[in-house]
Parts: sequence; structure tokens; C-alpha cells
Amino acid sequence: MIIFLQSCGEKEKAFSYDSTKIIEVKSDFLKGDSPEFDFELLDSINLEVPGNPPLTLIQDLVFSQNFFLLLDRKQGLLKFDNNGMFLLKIGEFGEGPDEYIMPYAIHLDEKEDVVFVADWQKMVILTYSLDGKFESTSRKLPGHPISFYSDNDTLLIVQETINGTKEYPREVMISSIEPNILEVKNWERPLYSYHSNFTNIHPIPRIISRVGSVPLFYMPIIRGDISSHSDTDTIFRKQEGRLTPEYLLHFIGFDTTLQLGMWQVVMSNSHAFLRIVYDNSSYFIVIDLETNRPLIHLRKLFDQAMTDEMIPRPIKGDRYYSILRDRANGLERNPRIVFYRFPLEINQNSH
Repeated sequence: MIIFLQSCGEKEKAFSYDSTKIIEVKSDFLKGDSPEFDFELLDSINLEVPGNPPLTLIQDLVFSQNFFLLLDRKQGLLKFDNNGMFLLKIGEFGEGPDEYIMPYAIHLDEKEDVVFVADWQKMVILTYSLDGKFESTSRKLPGHPISFYSDNDTLLIVQETINGTKEYPREVMISSIEPNILEVKNWERPLYSYHSNFTNIHPIPRIISRVGSVPLFYMPIIRGDISSHSDTDTIFRKQEGRLTPEYLLHFIGFDTTLQLGMWQVVMSNSHAFLRIVYDNSSYFIVIDLETNRPLIHLRKLFDQAMTDEMIPRPIKGDRYYSILRDRANGLERNPRIVFYRFPLEINQNSH
């Protein structure tokens, strides 16, 4: 696999992988038995509360001390208290300057008491006060915004370009934005940009993370076309103003005539959580980024079969959350948000 990256307006160039850390994921590992990976349950919020709107697909979540914001695919941006009680809706669907058409990600600025909403369809960023008042909107972005990432005091926006084909693949652009005036600082020359074989990149919105003190970037790759099959994916790190390969994920023993793709990547601390799709089946894997090896194949979480919504997502430190639904209850409208941590003794025993 050769990936091209354009950094700070420099000419595109191929990277060498001589110094990367190799993580081998074997097909037998996915299909074989895996040890239990217990979690320490911390708390949960049941959203099945009388008066709450029915939730269809939770797109994004941000938490504060006394409330949390939830972005639902059909309901829009909603505010709840920490008991799961619906408080108010922020913004409305529509084509007006104070409305969103396809909200895709949110970012909470608690210092200014505003929430940022990335509208994928309109290609703009909107801001609202926490009491639901519209504040402002940005001018049209160079690409479709798919996620926010706060790197210390800098707010970054991950975008994908408008068109993508096999001959002209989509481009991922990472730009910084001035929060107070919603002005993109890196308009014509993004901080980073690179091409991806994905014709649609937004199924994997969280491609940026920080493991320890090192910012890591995942480049989404999918092998839907057999002729483009490759057995490697790359996680990059930021170094001296550019991205260099940090981890090479090497998939071993997979049939090249079957589709192989990475559909979710969540990196936090010393772990990465991956959802791999192979031969139309999903596999959830926990990777140890310190020992450079897969730990377990995660089939269940809290005695429920794994789904996309359940992949662990970091909050802070070793704390994570997942969204759990009662699949056996046909009357259930809304899920639970479950908070938990990885006990240190589990990580040590896994090594």
C-alpha cells in the first residue's frame, strides 16, 4: 500500500515504513476463541424516560458536569440532564442560515457556553448557546465537515472533499478554526491533507486521537474493489509539522477475493478499538499500542452482542462509554449510556 500525503502545501510524496511499529492481525485471531475482557461499571444513564423524544441513531455525544448534548440522526441536537431527562432541543432542521440539514458532529466550548454543529450537507459550522439560541454560522468550508478535534487550545475540523471515484479519490483535509469568529485559518492550505481510497470517508469520522502525548491520525482505507485489495492500514503520528507512519496494521491470512475493510477506529491512551468488516461480518478488536499486538476479539460488552454503537469511546483517562440497546424489548425506544473503565490489572494480565 502506498499512501500519499500533502502537508502544509508541500508536494505529495510517498512515505517509507522502515521505522513503523508492526501490528499483525491474523484471520485465525478473529475466528478463534478470545479471553474475557471485563470492565468496571461506573454508572449509566437510561434515556428511556417518559417525555423523552424517540432516538433513532445517536451520531455524537459530549458530556459536561451537569448535562450532556446528544446529536441524533433524525431528532437533531438535544440537551439532557445527567439523569437522562430531556431539557430542550437546540436548533432545527431546515435550509435557513440558523438551521442545519445534516448535522454530523458537535463540539462543546464550556468557556464560552456554546456548542458547535458541523453540517455535512451545507458544509458549514453553526454555533448555538446552551439555552438554544442561534449564535453564528461560518462561510462555506472547502469540504464536508465530519468531526471536531480539540488539540490543546486549537480546534481542528476534519473534512472530506465533495467528489470521490476510483480514479480521483476523496481527499481528507484537517484545518484549524478560530472559535470566536468561525474563521478557518488554513483555508487554501490545510494543516494536513491526504487522499483515501474511500469514496465516502464519513463512516469513520473519528480519525484523530491522542495516545499519551502523541497525536495520531488514521487514514481510512477500504478494499471494496478486489483489484485494489491490500493487507495493510496505517496510523500516522504528527512530527515536525507533518505526518509520519507510526503503526502499520498488517492483516495476515485473509482471502483477497473477499471484502476487507476498517469501519471504525477509536484510539485512546494505550489502546485502539477497531471494527473490521471481512466477508460481510463485523469483528471488534482491542489493540495494545504499547506492545503492538491485538489483545482480544471483543464479541460481547455487558453480556450483549457487539454493535456499532457499542464500540468503546473515550471520555477522559481510562473512562469510556458505550450505547446499549435492549434488542429483546420490542417496545424500547431509547438506549442506555453506560460508563466504565478498564481495570489496570486487566491490562497487565493481558500483557
